[in-house]
Amino acid sequence: MNFTPGDNNVTMALNYRDTFVVAIGKNVAVVVLGITISYINATMVHTFNKHHIFKMNPRFILFIHLVFNDMIQLTTSISLFIFSYTFHTIYVSICCLLILPAIFTTQNTPLNLAFMAAECYIAVCVPLRYNYICTAKRTYIVIGIIWAMSSLSVLPDVFILLATEPLEFLNSRVYCSRDTVFRSTYSLKKRDTSHIVFLVVVWLTLFYTYFRILFVAKAANADAKKYF
Repeated sequence: MNFTPGDNNVTMALNYRDTFVVAIGKNVAVVVLGITISYINATMVHTFNKHHIFKMNPRFILFIHLVFNDMIQLTTSISLFIFSYTFHTIYVSICCLLILPAIFTTQNTPLNLAFMAAECYIAVCVPLRYNYICTAKRTYIVIGIIWAMSSLSVLPDVFILLATEPLEFLNSRVYCSRDTVFRSTYSLKKRDTSHIVFLVVVWLTLFYTYFRILFVAKAANADAKKYF
């Protein structure tokens, strides 16, 4: 009964202020956390570059590639998060430049973990051939394969976008996300298929290598007990 338009305006202003404060708090928290993690990652990259012995070890090469990959993913993800609050919508072409590195690095992470598991498997289960199979040169080739596999999974979305969407869409402003940019049904089906293939291959690799390592470790432990 006592409600007035003036009270409504005050309420809307208070809600807007609270929303604005919450948004600023979220962005500051994300940026501070991102800078902290990036600093830790940058320290590990600096340590890797400082010591030549690390550059000759396949395990450290794969690990530092994972760290560097995470730095790119973190930077692009934070940028997308901030842009979503600051501008809400951006041009499709600019959005693609931000989304593609994030997608690439997201795809790289499980593949990198799979190859790290394979390296551990070779070190434990095939130790006599480890130095022949796992070399620094072959490790960099593996890193190239990782990026190539991610490219084969992601770049078709760009070609589908250019083939199916009108030119006006590329110059329009949208909320920057993968679903709003690569919105074709072909992209969605291809994405689901590639995710399933990656999931199956990576999980089979991880389960097989770690169970094989576990069995070899138990066998070695049993043999060691025979001598004591």
